[in-house]
Amino acid sequence: MGSQNIYTRADQSEKTLSHIIPLSRTQHRPMTLQARIDRLKTGAAKIGCLINPMGGQVRKRKPAIQLALDAIPGIMICEAADAVAFKSAINQLIQADIDLLVIVAGDGTTHAILGHLFKLLAPGKWPVLMVIPGGTTNMTPLDLGIQGKPEQALHRLRDYLLKPSAPKLVQRPVLRIEQTGMNPIYGMFFAVGLVARGVKFSSSPVKQLGITGSTFTFLIMLRSIIGIIIDMQLGRQKSEWAPVNMTMTEVNGRIHHGTYLLALVSTVDCLLLNIRPYWGKEPAPLHVTLVNQQPKRLWRSVWPLLSGGGQVLQETDGYYSHNTHSLTLRMEDEYILDGELYRSVHSHEPLRISATDPVTFFVPEDTTNSMTSSKTTSAVQLPVRLINEVAWESKKTVSPDLAPLLDALIMRFGASLDAVILYGSCLHSDISLEEGIVDLYVIVDSYHKAYPERYLANLNTWLAPNVFYLEVPHQERTLHAKYAVISTSDFARGAQFWFHPYIWARFAQPSRLLHCRDDSVRERIYAALAHSVVTFLKSGVPTLEANILDVEEIWTRCLMLTYAAELRAEQETRARHLAQANLNALIRLTEVAAPMLTEVLEKQENGKYRCLTNPETQRKALWHWRLRRWQGRILSILRLSKATLTFTNSVEYAAWKIERHTGVRVEITPMLRRHPILWGLKVAWQLLRRGVLR
Repeated sequence: MGSQNIYTRADQSEKTLSHIIPLSRTQHRPMTLQARIDRLKTGAAKIGCLINPMGGQVRKRKPAIQLALDAIPGIMICEAADAVAFKSAINQLIQADIDLLVIVAGDGTTHAILGHLFKLLAPGKWPVLMVIPGGTTNMTPLDLGIQGKPEQALHRLRDYLLKPSAPKLVQRPVLRIEQTGMNPIYGMFFAVGLVARGVKFSSSPVKQLGITGSTFTFLIMLRSIIGIIIDMQLGRQKSEWAPVNMTMTEVNGRIHHGTYLLALVSTVDCLLLNIRPYWGKEPAPLHVTLVNQQPKRLWRSVWPLLSGGGQVLQETDGYYSHNTHSLTLRMEDEYILDGELYRSVHSHEPLRISATDPVTFFVPEDTTNSMTSSKTTSAVQLPVRLINEVAWESKKTVSPDLAPLLDALIMRFGASLDAVILYGSCLHSDISLEEGIVDLYVIVDSYHKAYPERYLANLNTWLAPNVFYLEVPHQERTLHAKYAVISTSDFARGAQFWFHPYIWARFAQPSRLLHCRDDSVRERIYAALAHSVVTFLKSGVPTLEANILDVEEIWTRCLMLTYAAELRAEQETRARHLAQANLNALIRLTEVAAPMLTEVLEKQENGKYRCLTNPETQRKALWHWRLRRWQGRILSILRLSKATLTFTNSVEYAAWKIERHTGVRVEITPMLRRHPILWGLKVAWQLLRRGVLR
């Protein structure tokens, strides 16, 4: 492959664009898709990349993305930031006869590129596509299986090109939206009603703060739900969150007419935040879901509606989901397609929605869990010494009295059990098993295999982990344990990619691997523990002043940040105690993680570390932790509410833990027992006002 680099920037003069050769079918006859796949398999493929420099993730990570692109030999790169530039760049890349088109952008840019490609060529003549999450919202790549930061996906592409093999390909049809008087538009996700109203929030100050991805989408959803609740309470008939009046006709002739809270049509299976609002079983490409304006038991139905368990919902209650080949919509209202806002202005001219032929996407294998790889992907490869250190800590001996608890969990989860990890107070302090409650993490391969109850699997999928209580009699005494259930993949993602520190704050500290299915799972667990250390320090150290600090001080102050990001009762003395109790281990972990922390820490000859911060990075890091605190309070309330469904004696446990850590006794009233969520929120608010919780 050549080494040509082409930059077509949206802010350049018209002279730059005038040099782009317009695509002509008489001048250029594209190869077939299969020929391009064969060239990709043999390493002879020509690679083109279109990057939107205004994408949310691209703006935040452009230097790292540029370094990753520079490492891909022969790649042709175009930058474009508006519709005209997108079309010109695609024309140029198609004219160059590329075999793989890499799109580093968000859903809106992908939507525009798909539309232009459909105008140019039949899908059988397209290059293979690879969509990398570079925007504010990135639903398409997440559904395809491309996760993580943009530069990490580019590293995986580079690794594949260095050692090509049979490519992993995923096919998805695309929505085609047609209406008389307008050109067809194409995308993956169509919505009207609540979702379309929420998209307007994207122009609010929240977006200007630089919040992207799932956090941004969560804020949109939260504001939408609050808007609905306020309207219901005030009895408003029309507001910015008003439902949509429409008539939908399916290809089989069935008609749906009325006022709907939302209507969704998609060719992807999973939306952002792992939302799965479709439960139709018909063998057809379009997933359709409708929710009436006033559905019955709305709050009880939210979990199954969003988490893939909608089979329990009834059409007579206002919930409908079906797969179809095409449909028509008559309405006068706004709708979105891949986050872009449109309007249907003539109800007598229906919107016609159908599915195109499948489009082929390339998904490079994720090799970030390999512990022995010799590839120089510094952004994702873990130092061998760090892996060895967490492995050594995890193998340390534990009390033999833990065996009955472990046996009970093995019997409970059976073939779905991947691993069991010990962490928490019974490990890091002198609390005996009789006095305390053992903290365990149960790692499973699949939520639906782990539970016979579908609602528990749905709860775990939607908001991991689920927390349970366990009592086991042993030698004339009772052992108590609290265990959290999470999948191996969620555990790995949480340790490396979650914005909130729920996973990486806990497992940056030493833990013990009590049980593991096999060596493959063991490697993934060790990699997740190592990533937790790196993520913990990379997130916490930038908040510290530019000074030389010892390891105890660094970890104490970073632990306090993580405590403040949850509704926790621990005081600073608790963080100091943990840092002192595990100081030798923390010194070793910090030292072996140092190769991945060169941007934030510099080791000194006396064993201390210089924090490489400046006012700008410190301001940005502190703002991130303010967001984590805000996010953490919401997540904590949701998890505590969920625990009332899974955790036996949850009220007594919460009161016991608050008293143990703070000395403040919380009275458990009969009302609190009957309504743990409502009165638990009241107690939490009182403790927040008193400064017991932060």
